[in-house]
Amino acid sequence: MQIVKKALIFLLVISLAVAGYFFYNSSYWKGRINALELVAADAIFVFETKEPVMAWNQLVTQPVWERISELPSVKQAESQLLGLDSLVGRSGNLDRSLKGNQMVVSLHSVGKEEFDFLFTLSFASKADRSFIQSLEDNLPELSQINTRNYSQIPIYEFQSVNLERNLSYAKINNVLVASYSSFLVEEAIRLHQNSSVPNFKTAHPELLKSLESPQGLGVFRLTSEGLSKLLTGISRNEQLDLVRQFAVNQMSGNFELKFAEGKFHLEGKTFFKKDARPDFSKGTGDFKVSANLIPNRTSALFRYNFRTPAQFGELKNLNFQAKSTYRGEIEKKLIEQDFLRKLTGNAFLIMMETPANQPQDKVLLLKTAEVDAQLDLLKTFVLSTENVGNESLPTDFYQDQEIFVISTEEFPAHLMDGKFIGFEDTYITSLGEYLVFANSSKSIKVFLDDYKADNTWGKSLQQKRFVESLDTDSGFSFVLNIPRVWNALLDVSSPNWKVFFEKYGPQLRTFDLLGLSVRDADRDLQAKIDLLYAMGPIKAVQGITLTENRSINFSYLLTYGPKSIENFNDGSTEFVVQDELNQFHLITGEGELVFTLPLESPIISDIYQIDYFKNGKLQILFATENRLYLVDRLGNMVNGYPLEVPGRKLTHLNVVDYDNTRDYRFFIATDQAELFLFNKSGDALEAWDPKTVSANLAVKPAHRRVAGVGDQMLALTRRGDLYFFNRRGEVMLDSPVNLGAAVSSDYIVLERGNAVSSRIVTVTEDGEVISVNFQGEIAYRNQLPRPDIESKFYLIRDQKEDNYVFAVHEFNKVTIMDAAYKPLFSYNLIAEEVELQLFSFGLERQILVLIDKTQEFTYLFDLSGQMLNTLPISTKTPLDIKYSSSQNEYRIFASSGNSLLEYRLPL
Repeated sequence: MQIVKKALIFLLVISLAVAGYFFYNSSYWKGRINALELVAADAIFVFETKEPVMAWNQLVTQPVWERISELPSVKQAESQLLGLDSLVGRSGNLDRSLKGNQMVVSLHSVGKEEFDFLFTLSFASKADRSFIQSLEDNLPELSQINTRNYSQIPIYEFQSVNLERNLSYAKINNVLVASYSSFLVEEAIRLHQNSSVPNFKTAHPELLKSLESPQGLGVFRLTSEGLSKLLTGISRNEQLDLVRQFAVNQMSGNFELKFAEGKFHLEGKTFFKKDARPDFSKGTGDFKVSANLIPNRTSALFRYNFRTPAQFGELKNLNFQAKSTYRGEIEKKLIEQDFLRKLTGNAFLIMMETPANQPQDKVLLLKTAEVDAQLDLLKTFVLSTENVGNESLPTDFYQDQEIFVISTEEFPAHLMDGKFIGFEDTYITSLGEYLVFANSSKSIKVFLDDYKADNTWGKSLQQKRFVESLDTDSGFSFVLNIPRVWNALLDVSSPNWKVFFEKYGPQLRTFDLLGLSVRDADRDLQAKIDLLYAMGPIKAVQGITLTENRSINFSYLLTYGPKSIENFNDGSTEFVVQDELNQFHLITGEGELVFTLPLESPIISDIYQIDYFKNGKLQILFATENRLYLVDRLGNMVNGYPLEVPGRKLTHLNVVDYDNTRDYRFFIATDQAELFLFNKSGDALEAWDPKTVSANLAVKPAHRRVAGVGDQMLALTRRGDLYFFNRRGEVMLDSPVNLGAAVSSDYIVLERGNAVSSRIVTVTEDGEVISVNFQGEIAYRNQLPRPDIESKFYLIRDQKEDNYVFAVHEFNKVTIMDAAYKPLFSYNLIAEEVELQLFSFGLERQILVLIDKTQEFTYLFDLSGQMLNTLPISTKTPLDIKYSSSQNEYRIFASSGNSLLEYRLPL
């Protein structure tokens, strides 16, 4: 973990000073060695330059240096360089002494999680070494040199009160070698004395053949084997699939270092060792169009823009072990039916930002000229290879898109020669000319949500830099959004590295984008690497006073809403509210009243929109404790409504549409621990007329379709009994599953593709987090901290039901914890009753709403605990929050007194 502590110039200062002191008078220069011959073949990276001082001077003049120099070790390196320049008399003496001599800085693994630098400086035969005399005359005080022999070559250890570790150094002919790890100096001696052991120069001849001597400021010589060692050392999981794939494919490259506005730029040639050079000739894909498919929550994007689909076959994952029988089925039923030939060569692998301790969400887009035919081919393949019975293919619908699943593990990798791994199950749909493969039900739903909401790179000004970073002339591009991948980096990092990343996160996240592109250039493969940075403030702006953008006044106090719905005519947003006289109001986004409908009691459910007549015109469905209402957009009641359940009070309502056929079922719970399932005509289905459970429900009943299990109807009671029913109302999985304590909190379903991996997570009133899989088994229990016996516990899921946090409410404080139980922040608040909401628009844009229902104040926080409004909103009802990616702002809607208010919060 010393990688930052040993900055380049700091080591250079010490190694040159001490080596100069000893060698100038006690040794003579003989023979010439290329410094790369003393560097191990498995170096993580090598930087070679003949202009070390110029490279340093240009680095410190970059705007980002101000941020980097906040790291204590880098600041120390800068002061050491200034000290060295002073020792040799300034006036450019240091630059003249080092200029033209080969200097190599290499990084090496020296332990499971440890890395260290080796510095080698090869002097030319007529090099000016006068600066060494200056160093000898000004050797630092309170220092000493110890000597030992290794293979008959002296190794000197410089000790100083200013150094935490001893510096080891040696002279091998015309080369000075220095490192804080004496092992690396000894290794350099072994490489010099034993020509049969490969060194960096002999192990990677393609790099020296292509570029014998560094150009410009210097050249990075990189290999996939070396970089994979770095990634493996940082990770707590040594078996990361992408890292193993990267190492096995054995790539290398020379990249010249350049500085440009807002970025570090590396450009050069790249090589493949094992196989013939792949064809990276570019196709005709227009990324400006395709960018409309890339979600803003993308953390990493792999773009393939090949001229023909055959080029995919040249990029093999040698680390992937295919199942021969399954591969044979794919060959026969897909490949021989021209599935691959009908692809265009344009593809995207999207890796989305991932909350802590959750699996990586992936989406693969494959462009094809015949989408419908390709989907039919895939459906036929599923019916013939998977155990789905003789019936029609099981499908699901979401955002009006049909979705089906291939349950065999790693289907895309078997289809595409080992590429695109990480798909335990493959959920399939289509958008336009693209086939869409996702690795979980959650992944595909989040992807479709973002597409429908225009929350994509092509529709967001904030993502313009990412779109522009992709080289349109390349056959392959890769973009890494560093802030969005940060949580995943912390999640996979070893404990020591995680501490480092957390401590220096604000400085490191100044670099926000890493881009790589590869293109065909005659006989060579040209590659570019860009590391972009943004000089925004490290600390978040302090809370601001929200300003009303619009106020709509009513005659009476508002008690429910606002709830946003869609105007089916133009897609605009409208709002539903209810006042203290139980009047239901529909308001347009411009603040105009559409209609008012008197009701007999308060609304107790969410607001739903359904297409009752299957004509594209949406009706509004909701429930009071006495009736179920269905009205059109003008306030007219649909024939047969409202419905009543005689002798009962309604407590919950949900809408079920099994196959997106708009043959709706209304799932209702009552105050007598009963479940009813009505068809849209208002008839109670026989098996659900009613279905009795052990107690009243804690949350609304729900329907879930899980791969390998099918349809399940869920009901969680306040006693802590979790029921699983099938559509016919029959109890499944020996339910109910008793959670062991009462439940008053919400739950979340974590869909991961099969009955064992998919989980239902909730928290009991005693603060115990319980996870139950879809086989009816309790997967784990975990007790949250319980400050006192009166503490209350909540699971708060976001508006899309795919992210969640926990909250602990004490008498005078509310504490928020993430899904891994890590405290995020606490807020001191004396309140008997609180309500919490979570809104997520990507991991970087999350708002936690804390409602003090006693004092009727509402506070907004980000998940770092930064309050977003210095003055609370005066309301005790839940908010509705939207995010505009085009304007990069939040729109916040609240009921306050007898007014519906809109606030805008720019980011």
